[in-house]
Amino acid sequence: MAKAPVAKSMPPPASTKSNAFLYVLIATGVSFAIIPTIVVLSVALLPTGVAFLVERGKGWHCGVTVGSLNLAGAAPYLTDLWIHNHTVDGAIDVITNVWAYMVIYSAAGFGWAIYSTMPALLGSFMAMGAGRRIAALRDQQKELVQKWGPEVESVYEPEKKDKANSGLSNASLA
Repeated sequence: MAKAPVAKSMPPPASTKSNAFLYVLIATGVSFAIIPTIVVLSVALLPTGVAFLVERGKGWHCGVTVGSLNLAGAAPYLTDLWIHNHTVDGAIDVITNVWAYMVIYSAAGFGWAIYSTMPALLGSFMAMGAGRRIAALRDQQKELVQKWGPEVESVYEPEKKDKANSGLSNASLA
């Protein structure tokens, strides 16, 4: 019989305080390097923040829809910032450009439009699909009745209840 391999013991993990300090140090260095991007995104993505706040507790569909189109609208200006002039002055030039606001916020508005029209559009497509399925099932039912005879045919009609049949009368209510 062969012996089972012995698992090597892992060295004890380094203290979490030193790791946390290292992560904060790296994040601080990176954030100083991307301050112009943060400035532009903090102004450009305001509609995305509003979308996430509006949808609180209902899911993230609105925030994701508005946010993706909002970010798509901001992408050309971010790319221009990164390629040509990645400084705070370049970021201020972007956020003071009226045309940039128009493009970025129009893209976010298009995201809001998609979010608000999709439920009705999908509902109508689902209703059309259900109607086609009902028609197909009725055709199948007709074929089965022709094949097996009228004994297998049954039509489901929900019972209609009214106040007289429900056991409640005006005398019992008084």
